Amino acid sequence: MGAPTRIAIILGLGAAAAGAGIWATGATWEDITHMGQPRNVLEIEGQEIRVPQAQTTGERLSPAVAVSTTGEHSFLFTEDEEPTRYDPCMELAWVHNPAGMPDGAEGLVASAVADIETYTGLAFSYEGEVDEVAHFDRALIQEEYGDRFAPIIIGWSDEESTPDLAGSTAGLGGSSSVTGAYGDQRFLAAGVVILDTEDLGELLGESNGSERAESIIRHELAHVVGLGHVEDSTELMHAENMAAAAWGPGDRQGLAIAGAGPCQ
Repeated sequence: MGAPTRIAIILGLGAAAAGAGIWATGATWEDITHMGQPRNVLEIEGQEIRVPQAQTTGERLSPAVAVSTTGEHSFLFTEDEEPTRYDPCMELAWVHNPAGMPDGAEGLVASAVADIETYTGLAFSYEGEVDEVAHFDRALIQEEYGDRFAPIIIGWSDEESTPDLAGSTAGLGGSSSVTGAYGDQRFLAAGVVILDTEDLGELLGESNGSERAESIIRHELAHVVGLGHVEDSTELMHAENMAAAAWGPGDRQGLAIAGAGPCQ
């Protein structure tokens, strides 16, 4: 049997609120409508960078998914007893670095993303292949991606380059918790998925290995949209899942809630 889906979670915390004078830095209409409210900033390599403004109409891009099941689920971040989630009124841009992708994995990543999209009601937008190496120390704002938080990145590695993939760990996933441009409401941003080339390659060599490999990718993407591990071994989000290849009732409930967050 192939490598179990025992997944470590590595996540970074994002921007803390801080003031920035709108006239000194160049006012925008969004700044003017938030007159008297300080613009949040990130500190990147010793420099303060203003948190990007949300490019949104304030309306969901896809219909919310109704919660129709109940079961064990958890969230990685909470704020005032509410889970921290992606903004459902903005596209979740994602990119893929295929370097190291094993034979037989073609199409599995896109299929897993589409599955997460279905169960969360979040709108994902594929922006193509990139050379950026997937790791958890990535800058949340990068020049090559423009004036916004970096897109979700999915990439491949091994335990030599990514020590947390040692042993039975077949993948890693998570997102950063950040504030929007204004206020203290927190959102998820700049998600990362790192998949173990060797473990998934071995799995793909087995019968029904493609289904199991995709379940690993879906597990990691569920971490990206905010879900944590559970103790119920029948759920796909069980920390050491050895059997489940389909979402359990708790998984589906958690994913629907993860997609029902507030808009900025």
